[in-house]
Amino acid sequence: MSNTETDATSPNKHIALFSANSSLQTGLLAKLIGEELQLTCTVCKNLAGVPEDVDVLLIDCNNEDLETLSVYVRDIHEKFPDVTAALLNAEYESEQEMLLDWPCVSGLFYIDSEQEQLIRGLRRLLEGDFWVPRRLLHTFLDKNRKAPSNLKRPNVKLTKRERQILKLIKDGATNADISTSLSVSEHTVKSHLYNVYKKIGVRNRLEASNWVRDMDNLEG
Repeated sequence: MSNTETDATSPNKHIALFSANSSLQTGLLAKLIGEELQLTCTVCKNLAGVPEDVDVLLIDCNNEDLETLSVYVRDIHEKFPDVTAALLNAEYESEQEMLLDWPCVSGLFYIDSEQEQLIRGLRRLLEGDFWVPRRLLHTFLDKNRKAPSNLKRPNVKLTKRERQILKLIKDGATNADISTSLSVSEHTVKSHLYNVYKKIGVRNRLEASNWVRDMDNLEG
């Protein structure tokens, strides 16, 4: 083992495995990670239980839908600004891969990732590097490499209600939250979301959240 690896996996380093559906298998994986990297690996069933000194936070995607995972990632982005997050048990070629758009997410491990690959990737993350499949890296570059624009805000005409909904999405609200906040049914919320997605040219909630992230005024 190199000196760099020794430093990165010192007992002072801390990994947290966040799994809302944690099981015996989750505990065994945490034990394996701790032993292989010679550090502390804690299992957390909710984000409130994540230790303050954590260096890498693994988010278990197993049995979680994209909307729920998006809420988790947004909370991590806002509450743990210095933590490196990574997706665990991600589905291949799924919408979960788009969570890499968030700056706090620096790694991704698929559901069929081998033990050796997981440990090697975690070591790299602890060293401050990224661990992203080459295919996704190419996709990210293709999507983001475009000519600079002086237009800060796309020229899209939105209704007052649509701006309200986008602001709530920006704040991490679920459909149920939006329904309660605006006193409308969830069916109405979904109808508005469908129209908004078409107008701003996105496919789902995560892309809408990314689209609206840098917008300053959505109330006008």
